[in-house]
Amino acid sequence: MAHSLLTNLSLGATPQEIEDRFNDLVPIQREIPDIDQVLLKDLGNPESFYNAIGQIHQYHTFLEFFKGEILVKGWKEVLQTFLFARTKLANRMLAQLLEGVYHPLIHLGFGVEFEQPAIIAEALAQAASHDRMNIEDLFFEAENLASKTKAQQIQKPKPLIELLSEVRASETIRNGPRWSDLGGKMKNGVIGRAGDALAKIASQFAIRDDDHEDLERRTAEMISVCAYLVGSVLRKDRKRKLDFFVMHAVNSSIFCTVLIRQDWIKLEDKIRLIEWKGRLDLAWYAAEGCPSLDDVAISNYTGSSEMDWQDLYSAARNECDDGHVSKFVRALKHGENETKPYEDGEWGTYFPMKGDMWLKLARICLDTTKGLPWEVKWVWFAGFNEAWQRPDLQL
Repeated sequence: MAHSLLTNLSLGATPQEIEDRFNDLVPIQREIPDIDQVLLKDLGNPESFYNAIGQIHQYHTFLEFFKGEILVKGWKEVLQTFLFARTKLANRMLAQLLEGVYHPLIHLGFGVEFEQPAIIAEALAQAASHDRMNIEDLFFEAENLASKTKAQQIQKPKPLIELLSEVRASETIRNGPRWSDLGGKMKNGVIGRAGDALAKIASQFAIRDDDHEDLERRTAEMISVCAYLVGSVLRKDRKRKLDFFVMHAVNSSIFCTVLIRQDWIKLEDKIRLIEWKGRLDLAWYAAEGCPSLDDVAISNYTGSSEMDWQDLYSAARNECDDGHVSKFVRALKHGENETKPYEDGEWGTYFPMKGDMWLKLARICLDTTKGLPWEVKWVWFAGFNEAWQRPDLQL
């Protein structure tokens, strides 16, 4: 709910529009679980905390713990301790921040952007309690591989868009996730069956140490590539849809910029966060089934051509939605602003989103979701033929 309200507020929502979007989400709210008082007392011990990670039913207990920590120490110190300290616990928690299809990262981003300690506490509790897809295995293996070859790779780094092609070209990765894995395509398919192969490719997305300019450019590159990835999946024999899971790579990207602009986070920790985010984008491309990417799927789009950004903001604010559409539109406008300096010139080939492609992708999002029930606004795992067999997607 906080995501939807803050995003729509950022897009210029009126008080009535904010109330409407609040009411959209009231029916799906549920009672918060009880606090485990025994565990709450133990969470101050790092080893006890570490062993409790991944227990989703303990969200309220983690939330109460982080509320207390932030009250005493302040939210910046708590984030330093639990995400950036490079301890066993902080390393695991940073990986957990990217679990749950980027949702803890998104929640943290809102908390930091709007300087809301309560939302930051919720984000940390989400990260701590979220069940695992074992993505930390990918992060740690890729980081280890990158540390051995980083100096060589970054002299002329491979474009992230090229690494997507390498992921699709790998038979091991492409065949890793199976439709029968259901919701376990990341855990069992990508990490379980193709983790080593993916880590070798993902490790090549690296940022130069002690180079803030490179961090800014590669963050912008990541934003461009994940937007292109979402919009370039096109089935010409089906109605147009965007992939629900990879859409979150875009929705979270705006908060990567928020975090790398924080002067209290060390440069090396900002670099690590963006490297992990780019590597996870590759993993989610694999999990969705490595669909082919159509170079003109975005640029040739002609729908809603009369709508400019302000029109799109208004449409998103007035759409009965759980916040995904408005977050996507806002993140796309942010992406347009962040990547524009790099679209042409030396780094142009690294940035697949050009010019009005950002606006066109936002139009695609509105056109393919407007007025529809939440469960059919998106497609799930767009690289699998089975995902497109829904009756509502037939032409």
